[in-house]
Formats: sequence, C-alpha cells, structure tokens
Amino acid sequence: MVTASRSHSLSTVENYLKYRLDYPEKLIDFLYDACDFSRESVIADIGSGTGTFTRHLLERGSRVVAIEPDRELRETAERILSDEFPRFFSLEASAENTTLSDASVNHIVCAQSFHYFDGEKCRREFRRILRPEGSVVLIGMKPAGDDEFARECDALIRRYSGYGRGKDGADMDSVYSAFFSPSGVSGFSHSGQLSLDFDGFCGRLFSSFCLPGPGDDRYDDLLEEMELLFELYQQSGKVNYRYEIRAYAGKPDAAI
Repeated sequence: MVTASRSHSLSTVENYLKYRLDYPEKLIDFLYDACDFSRESVIADIGSGTGTFTRHLLERGSRVVAIEPDRELRETAERILSDEFPRFFSLEASAENTTLSDASVNHIVCAQSFHYFDGEKCRREFRRILRPEGSVVLIGMKPAGDDEFARECDALIRRYSGYGRGKDGADMDSVYSAFFSPSGVSGFSHSGQLSLDFDGFCGRLFSSFCLPGPGDDRYDDLLEEMELLFELYQQSGKVNYRYEIRAYAGKPDAAI
C-alpha cells in the first residue's frame, strides 16, 4: 500500500527525477537473458513512479503496463514516455488491486517499490494476473554495508522508515526471498558509488525511501540527523555514498 509518507518524502516530482537512481544496463540484461523477458512480453511495472525503470523495458521493445496510484508521478511518466513509446500503457491502480485481467501479463517488476506494498495482498494479486510461465522481479536498493558511512545511513533509514527489514527484523534478502516459492530464486547484484553534496545526499535518500516528510512529527529530527551524519563524514563538502542494487526473480509463493 502506498502511504502518505511516500508522497511527503518526494517533496516534488522534479526532486524525484533529479535524484532517483537509474539502473545499470547489466540489470536489464539479467532480465532479458536470465528471466525470459522478451520483446513479446507483456510486463506490469508496478509502482512505476515517473517511469525510470519503465523506459528501460520499453527500449527493449516490450509492452509495458505502468501501474502507479500517485497522480503526479503517473502523469509525469505519461508526459515523458507516451509520445516516444507506443507500447507504453499507464494505469491508475495499486499493487494490491491492479485491475488487470486474470493471467494477463508475462512478468511483473517492482523497482524500488515493493517496500511500499502490503506483501500478502500483492502476492495474491500477482499470482492472479501472472500467466502460468510468468515471473516476478523485485528490485531493491540499499546503502552498501561494507563501510562505516553506509552502515550509518542504513541505520538511519531503518530507524525512520523500516525499509530493509521485515516486521520480524529480517534483512532485505530474507524479506524479498520469502515472497517467492521454494522452487528457487534467481539473483542479481550491482554495487556503485556516488559523490554527493548535502542537497544530493538528502535528495538521494528522500527519493528512494519512505521517510517522514514535512508535516510529520519526526521530519525535523530526521533532517537534523541527516545534517549531523553528513558533517561527520563529508570531505570538501561531499560524501561518498556507496550503494547496492539487488534483484530477486522467481514465482510468488502460494502461501497466504
């Protein structure tokens, strides 16, 4: 379920477009080489936002139904993609109720959006709309855990959003993998690094995680912690933000 915190954290669509991390071409290759994506595929991109990931699928020639409940994000994607890609379709709906027909899509992708959804409800919905040979790909991003600054960022994100951990405290690997059937999950991992000033650091976190926004009681505390964290690790006004993108692909587990 998309929450109010998501729209707060984005601030503006312009901020979202400026700071939202793009995806490596190797990830797209993984989908088309290892997950049976093809030009003939009908793909539901759920929680598609402004269409950053949708574009990659369209550029491979696939037919993409972009599902996004937020009006401003959805209309931005429509303005950017509709004229360029005739195989792009935009739909106002949610992960838990896509409004798509039974067995109507070959694949489902959730690119940095699964943590906004009700996992049990969307599992049932995904099984309903997938064709028998279909697969689901969940893509997550988190600070890389191999340096002190990344670990501090990860801890801050978890304190204010819970992203990266399930209700029982399981890490992202466990939460995402548990969505799939025991028959197996294919995986992909990519690490990268960004050099960010303070505005870029804030924009990077707010555009990717469900953090408190203006009007939330915790918003001022969050900004204060972000400023302290930045000042502690910055050099010449910038921090090196290391991140990891992971993709999990398989069939949704039948358990509900």
